[in-house]
Amino acid sequence: MLSTSTSIQHHLAIPPPRSCDTFVFVGATSSSGTLFGKNSDRPSDENHEVIRIPSCAHYDKGDYVECTFISIPQAQETLDCILSKPCWMWGCEMGANSFGVVGGNEAVSTLLADELLSPDDGSPTKRLLGMDLLRLSLERGKSSKHALDICIELLEEFGQGGPCCKEDSDWTYENSFLFADAKEAYVLETAGISHWAWERINAGEYRNISNGISIRSNWGALSKDIQSICKENGWWDGTAKFDWKRAVGAGGRAHSSLEACGREASGKMHLETLAAKSKTLQSPPNARWYVEQMALILRDEDSGICFRDLTGFCSTGSQISWLPKSSDVDDHSHFFTAASDPILAKYKRFTFADTIRSEKVDHGSNELWNIWRNIALQKLRLTGDILDMLSSIENDALAELDIQRKNTQNKSLSFADTVRKELDLLQKK
Repeated sequence: MLSTSTSIQHHLAIPPPRSCDTFVFVGATSSSGTLFGKNSDRPSDENHEVIRIPSCAHYDKGDYVECTFISIPQAQETLDCILSKPCWMWGCEMGANSFGVVGGNEAVSTLLADELLSPDDGSPTKRLLGMDLLRLSLERGKSSKHALDICIELLEEFGQGGPCCKEDSDWTYENSFLFADAKEAYVLETAGISHWAWERINAGEYRNISNGISIRSNWGALSKDIQSICKENGWWDGTAKFDWKRAVGAGGRAHSSLEACGREASGKMHLETLAAKSKTLQSPPNARWYVEQMALILRDEDSGICFRDLTGFCSTGSQISWLPKSSDVDDHSHFFTAASDPILAKYKRFTFADTIRSEKVDHGSNELWNIWRNIALQKLRLTGDILDMLSSIENDALAELDIQRKNTQNKSLSFADTVRKELDLLQKK
């Protein structure tokens, strides 16, 4: 058993997470849908890509999938996915699948974080990264609850851990996840190697996560032994309603930091404002309105939700998804910047109706990411004409939300086409 003081001392030895914000607003009516958004804040020089992984049947029961550090048994079927990820790792920071499930993960830190470190030399033990768990859940999960269950199953069987940065082998962290579909969403928070708690977000509700433990006493389920572990360590008295954050995040102590603060508080306020505004409009807001509101949230630099640091952390990728309550996956829209500055870079629309051109394709996203990075490093000023043309790319993508594609012969540009269009503009700067 760990003493409270010993565990807190170990906990402080691991640098606290300092980036990423994920949001969801689950539609309350049959005419609305689920709005999802995330900024991936990572080391500013870490290349990102947006890749599509087509569905695949794996007939050999002995097949293994090679994740970032370890290999695990492959599923019999993996789903068509679009993933935004650091190029060097197998897993992803955020993404979606063809069954209308979206997800993102966050770094968090608890009093059990020292479980991630080797007792021999204190280095991170290599298991599944949180990003691996997210990709595996999206590749296999046909609903948000199914993805949640898969993530928990893999977490318990293989555990989480390992260096989370290619250039810093000591940086490791626990994870939280947000999975959503058109009907509901789930927050999953982890502690140590394989402990967890989850919370459900119902229709008409909203939620954000932001690098901190946030589930309190409203959990839907807990990992098997976490309550006894917390009781043994003096983090829970065994009689009061179990408060996940107070126990694993604060050692049972009550203090002001248990309440949302910083980016988490700002994100919560943004969602409260969005929900309130949606009720005051003369007519129900459409999909475009919701996506535009999420873009404003993800571009909020003042709160820190949008990072623009050239040498530290920055928002290296950004995703917005709109999931209408429709069984037609072609109606689902996913928008990615594929660039490291969501204020300047524009959102480009992806749908699973796009033609699959190869086994794995990055749509030109890595090249685009590098161009935007060079523009930032060289502090280049784009002309007004180029900025206007870039804005038109996003406007055209948003306009697709207003068009019923089923009975029209006008085919919209694919995600790869819009990436190429943006590349061409920037290369003429």
